[in-house]
Amino acid sequence: MPEPTAPGDRSRPPTVAPDDVAASVGRRRRLLRLGGSRGVIAGIAIDHRDSLRVMIERLGRTGIGTSDLRMLKLRLTRALAPSATAVMLDEEFGGLALEAGAVPPSVALIMPLEAQGYETIGDGSATTLLEDFSPAVALRYGADACKLLLPFRADEPASAARQEALVASTAAACHEVGLPLIIEPIVYRRPSETATAFADGYQRCLLDAVARLQPLGADLLKLPFPVQDLEATSESEALDACRALAEACSDTPWVLLGAGAGVTTFVEQIRLAGTAGAAGFLAGRGIWGAALVADAREQERIASQVCRPDLERCREMAERVARPLERAGPADPAAVI
Repeated sequence: MPEPTAPGDRSRPPTVAPDDVAASVGRRRRLLRLGGSRGVIAGIAIDHRDSLRVMIERLGRTGIGTSDLRMLKLRLTRALAPSATAVMLDEEFGGLALEAGAVPPSVALIMPLEAQGYETIGDGSATTLLEDFSPAVALRYGADACKLLLPFRADEPASAARQEALVASTAAACHEVGLPLIIEPIVYRRPSETATAFADGYQRCLLDAVARLQPLGADLLKLPFPVQDLEATSESEALDACRALAEACSDTPWVLLGAGAGVTTFVEQIRLAGTAGAAGFLAGRGIWGAALVADAREQERIASQVCRPDLERCREMAERVARPLERAGPADPAAVI
């Protein structure tokens, strides 16, 4: 048994459990895999579940079964994964794509941990975890990271405390098996809040969420663009908002989520966020939403001929401006692309 190091004795390093070292090294390696050879994340999120049903029903299609959703995700994954550095897939509806080998070995895999729906705590919301899924199961699937989506309002103390505890415990569970954890905080409008009040306080709420959650063990932050109406905002103001977000992230890398934005708008958001220090993007329905048609062959055609070029366009911009994962931290304030 190694002798303990006396307080103040710098002659030997402190003893660290070999398993902890291995898990930390493995976690770092898996995190870097998300960015591919360039270190910039160009991720496609296909882990939608209940929200995917809602999207399809809004298009006038009803009676969508589990097998339909599994086949849809298989088609989307086959078409889009080769142009991504990472794919986000759930086990429930994305399992068929994983079983079929639709995610190439060179493309990283991210799996979600949150259950569908939220608990209500006062005017706040709280995330619950999947009952039959865990970081250990994700690791057996070959996942390179797990993701936790959570609504968060720092000005709702009860739900905020619950969410913070969940992030800390989930990060510990992921790190125990050597998996990085991606945290996705979503700022939501409270039932008692007017649309104007929410819009006015949106950026502050987002910065507060990042400041509260960043120290709790997240390896990557997946964040919305900090300006809600880009067209009504000057480029300098939008860039300042992105830099404030990067500053709040400190030394934790962050990527931009899509929030359903159109590709032209999203490419511009990527440019601004990447200039401010984002490590890329993880986007979903804004890229593949056009493929939600009834005919299977048409799904494949649109996914391959429309959605995939859109993903490649986003990736091209990200790789031109974004900050590689190994250089995490705020970018040079003087940088403008």
